[in-house]
Amino acid sequence: MFILFLGDQHFDYVSDPLYVGLSRLRGNDCVVDYPYKRLYHDPEASNWYMIQRPGIRYGREEVQDLLAHKKVDLVCIASFRPDCLEEVTRLYGRVPFPPVVFIDGADDANIRHDVVSRYRPALYFKRDYIWGMRNWWPDVSRRFWHFRGDRQLFDRTIPLPVSIIPEILPSVSACKDIDVSYTGRVSHPRRLDVTGKLSSLAGVRFEGGVYAEPTDRRSKLIRQGAKRLWVKLTDDGPVDRSVVEKKKAPQQYYQEIARSKIAVHIRGGGLTPSPRYYEIPLLGTLLLSDTPESVVPDNFENGRHAVFFRNDLKDLEPLVRHYLSADNEREEISRAGREHALKHHTCERRAEYFLDVCRRMI
Repeated sequence: MFILFLGDQHFDYVSDPLYVGLSRLRGNDCVVDYPYKRLYHDPEASNWYMIQRPGIRYGREEVQDLLAHKKVDLVCIASFRPDCLEEVTRLYGRVPFPPVVFIDGADDANIRHDVVSRYRPALYFKRDYIWGMRNWWPDVSRRFWHFRGDRQLFDRTIPLPVSIIPEILPSVSACKDIDVSYTGRVSHPRRLDVTGKLSSLAGVRFEGGVYAEPTDRRSKLIRQGAKRLWVKLTDDGPVDRSVVEKKKAPQQYYQEIARSKIAVHIRGGGLTPSPRYYEIPLLGTLLLSDTPESVVPDNFENGRHAVFFRNDLKDLEPLVRHYLSADNEREEISRAGREHALKHHTCERRAEYFLDVCRRMI
């Protein structure tokens, strides 16, 4: 299968690891990125979350020739962002397209009906896939609202969470001298609640905290709803530099997880788990996570591969104290979680899942 991977220059937690997995499975010559993405190929454009692959820089005319001569088996629109979709528009209609699939890696539950109506994707891969969570009435209302009554679109919308490139994680053999840790961007008030609860647990060695990006506003650092709203309305300037400087370097961040007996994951603004959800078990630490609110194929099982706490955080402290005292149980879940993550949630395993869905449904 020859795949034309249409993207943009923005980093994407879903599409970019998927590209690595696809190029490994199919070969570099059979997965062509366009426009040429420097992040995939040029060392000076690399970031800590990616590894690079050999690639060929194709121009628009060369891509049109590939399509015109039917050398492409599948077109993957790999970004929901405007610059990607504008380039697709320049190609679409000029030459015949093979089957098209769309990867919507946005951390929201919206369906982009403009993309569906214009390009008619055979499959719609969705990061925040919230349907089919065994909640009958919300599920029916969500289907009606998000899919506008289009049953065929619903049937061809498929969950596609983020995945991890294992090589980005350091090989660490750390002493477990931290009881519980959490480090994350202050992108949701619950992350403030979690750090507040964990840091106040008597007799528990906690490490971590929240940090901010320079573009974040002061209101994000306030937990109380009324006060948060007041700051938004009156003085919502950029966060102090001291909060930005709390962000850890990748090696320090991963060392913190590896040194922890328990590491906590909690979602930010989106509904699907962040990369940390998979990084924690891959680093040999017990994953203690909020309960998923989106579909994750081959997800971790509660009590077997990970431990889930309630989204209101009421059982967070009892679970932390239990698993700190139950060494054998904690270590067994950690081992099983790592094995499960390697089996199902690396970039290559996600690419296998993607290709299998395409083969069965197109």
